[in-house]
Amino acid sequence: MPKFVVMAKGTMEIKKNIKELKQKFIDLSNLFKAKEARVINAYAVMGYYDYLFITEASNLETAFELSAMIGAMGSFECETWPIMPLEELYDLI
Repeated sequence: MPKFVVMAKGTMEIKKNIKELKQKFIDLSNLFKAKEARVINAYAVMGYYDYLFITEASNLETAFELSAMIGAMGSFECETWPIMPLEELYDLI
């Protein structure tokens, strides 16, 4: 299944209500499950972005849809990038 990195920034809404963060992540995971996708790992990061998610989705269209749905939640602004294990890249070249 294709993998993606989702880089997310918390919106002012979530920054003002940081105690709601855990529930927002649960909601995000449920959103992925509903689309037969999953969040493999989630990390807090320091820098321009606040969070990094490694995700799986069945195809690029589902990844685009999930990215739009995350933005519609109002808690995160995100960018989604497709990723590939280096071993798979080596097989291509």
